[in-house]
Amino acid sequence: MKKSIGIFVLAALLFSSCGNDESHKENTTLEPIETRKLLIDKIKKIESELYVAQTLDAIKADMAISIYSEFISKFPSDSLTPDFIFKAGEIATANMQYKQALGYYKNIVKNYTAYKYYVDCLYLQAHIFDNYLNNDDSAKVIYEKVIKEYPQSHYANDAKAAIQHLGKSDEQLIEEFKKKNKTN
Repeated sequence: MKKSIGIFVLAALLFSSCGNDESHKENTTLEPIETRKLLIDKIKKIESELYVAQTLDAIKADMAISIYSEFISKFPSDSLTPDFIFKAGEIATANMQYKQALGYYKNIVKNYTAYKYYVDCLYLQAHIFDNYLNNDDSAKVIYEKVIKEYPQSHYANDAKAAIQHLGKSDEQLIEEFKKKNKTN
């Protein structure tokens, strides 16, 4: 009797797994939705943990970046993807992972030109080149692009000031500031 029940269960499993293509298609179309929801839940959890803390926890920051990156790679056309790229860039910057942050901002500038923080990402690239990667030439090119293409943005004035200070040491900047204050 046990053998016949076992054979029946085995036959039922084989039959259901060899079902028509429609049932198989339904299961595969649900998977991305479930994966998306799972990743968003993970993102919400890690964000709540990050934003409650007084200081940045490097391990949690890396976890957040990892979860954002997984979402970004699996859902590049999702409406949330540019926000997650931007947040990953912010966290990478705060965690002193400047080259990684630069990559996130470049991704937005290259692939999400209609993104609400597009100009911010453009400026942040120049800022990272200027202040953290000591690449004045790249910083200047991007600062000039901000000035030329977005002259009405608040970043245009910041970019103009940054260009004037490119390549100057802290001591030189302090001296300029002192001289300027004496004349005013």
